[in-house]
Amino acid sequence: MTALPSHLELVQGVVLPKPVGAHPVLDFVNTRSEWTTRGPARTEWLTSYEAFVIWNSYAGLLSPATTFRLIEQAGSSPSEVVRRLQATLGFRVDLYDVLTGQATESTFDAAARLIEKASGRRRLVQSDDGPAWELPEDLALPLYNLALLAGDLLTGPAREHVRTCPSCGWLFLDPRGRRRWCSMATCGNRAKVRAHAARSAS
Repeated sequence: MTALPSHLELVQGVVLPKPVGAHPVLDFVNTRSEWTTRGPARTEWLTSYEAFVIWNSYAGLLSPATTFRLIEQAGSSPSEVVRRLQATLGFRVDLYDVLTGQATESTFDAAARLIEKASGRRRLVQSDDGPAWELPEDLALPLYNLALLAGDLLTGPAREHVRTCPSCGWLFLDPRGRRRWCSMATCGNRAKVRAHAARSAS
């Protein structure tokens, strides 16, 4: 079997990008390649609803038990699963535009509507640690949970530290202002190679 590139990992049979964004919402928008082209991605990692659920588990947003139950539910609701995946990929595009300051009014409104809808589905429940907000465990859970996290990111202080990798367009948090690349092992090294080749050719 061919070894995976260093920025990818095999998780429950699904190839996923390793987290580099320092925030799950940013790692979510980084689940496709080449945002800089804004056309179809050369590589799409969320190729199915099941892959999206597994990514959520990998990102620490879903427990193994919930992941298993959602994948079971998905098997008996193929048409809903297709709609959920389409909504997920659409939200990812809208969210990227909002986070990078490229959103039109309609794009912002679309992202805001989903975040507001997710917020409206929360229930206040009693937990071992006291009252807590909870979303219903259904096929909408992975996307709505991410939407709530996105709302917190967009309205919180971390929003000011979101940066864009100049090579691939991936997003990451840079609270210290010292980071340029999504990953030195990938985009950073490629930039070094290109700079070296340019110096050698001159």
